[in-house]
Amino acid sequence: MTPLLCRDAQEVTTCSEGRKATLTGIRRIAATIFGLVVVWGFTAAPVLSTAATPTPVPTPGCDVPARTADEITALLASTSVATPAATTGGQTLPAGVPADADVAATMKRIVQLWIACENAGEPLRAWSLFSDGYLYRLLSRQGGSYGEAFQSLATPAPSADKAAVILAVKGERLLPDGRYGATVTVEYPSVPMPKQFFFFFTEIDGRLVIDGILGEISFSVP
Repeated sequence: MTPLLCRDAQEVTTCSEGRKATLTGIRRIAATIFGLVVVWGFTAAPVLSTAATPTPVPTPGCDVPARTADEITALLASTSVATPAATTGGQTLPAGVPADADVAATMKRIVQLWIACENAGEPLRAWSLFSDGYLYRLLSRQGGSYGEAFQSLATPAPSADKAAVILAVKGERLLPDGRYGATVTVEYPSVPMPKQFFFFFTEIDGRLVIDGILGEISFSVP
């Protein structure tokens, strides 16, 4: 993929419109990665919702390195990225075995960083917490060139609404496929009840990263 650039004066109008369309698409993808979680929770049956409101989990600042334009471009140009499934196909989530304390603490830290970066309007930093496979699955839905749109994505754009809050991270476990998982409860300002999701984590080069986020309608419960 190459950046969207105007080559001469005759192409200025067409190119400008192309840039606008590309930027709009990327903004939509950035919002979707965070916002679909809200939609999943809002439209799903309340099989995992809880009426009680737990104490919010302390959230750190968004201080992780951001994905670069070159990294994203190279990722989307790849033809051999293995992507995680978007759903369990209606199957019950695997029980696994309890994760050890260090891994459980790391999962909680990653989730806290993710919500902090999303609340701060820093999608490129939030994406650094995702595996390449998961990010590829999300971004590859939006075709086209990216280029100059990264300048906008790299500019923090905090939400004007009240921040989303992590209420709980629990059930941290080692899954049969070698990945880890945990149930995460999130409170959104636009959703009347806290919602629960299942986060998958995988270890890459000694680092734990998010390898998928399932909403309540993506799996069944016992």
